Amino acid sequence: MTRSLASDDQSQDAVFDTRMRAEPAKIAKDKIDILRSEWKRLTDTHQFLRLVSKLKMNRLGAYRAAGLPFARKLTPDSIVALLGALQRTETEIMLFVGNEGCIQIHSGPLSTLKPMGPWQNVMDPRFNLHLRQDEVAEVWTVEKPTQRGMATSVEAFDAHGALIMQIFGVPKEGRDSRPAFRAIVADLSEVTA
Repeated sequence: MTRSLASDDQSQDAVFDTRMRAEPAKIAKDKIDILRSEWKRLTDTHQFLRLVSKLKMNRLGAYRAAGLPFARKLTPDSIVALLGALQRTETEIMLFVGNEGCIQIHSGPLSTLKPMGPWQNVMDPRFNLHLRQDEVAEVWTVEKPTQRGMATSVEAFDAHGALIMQIFGVPKEGRDSRPAFRAIVADLSEVTA
């Protein structure tokens, strides 16, 4: 290791801030019509968080407020069904999993699923995921317009409203898995009532 990369502080004591609690769903009921109107005019998925922040909402609150055709609530176990279907069909995806320190992004198919108790594990050579299925409280499929067409995602949240993971089809030219991904998502179980 070169000295230029070393921290000046080599003490054994580490101080960490307390992790902030996830924000529960936040909905501005007087702005739902604005949310739906502006959502239709998105041209990039990254515009979405700015929109909901401007409207004093958050991601989960916006999904609950907007409803169809923008967001469809799925059963919590649909995430396991989705992972299984993606593995069987070898559909390429982009999967985002984050925590307070970093975001892990996987791009490609899923090969090896190994369920173990409440854990749904992906054990691929270049990607591991360990999902506690019993901690998944809400799952949504979300449609956001972009310049390259509709971006469909499946997003899982915990009981506190924290985003666990997002899964998208891969929109690369020559390897566009979005139609296959959308077909799989269309078959996932929806929450009724």
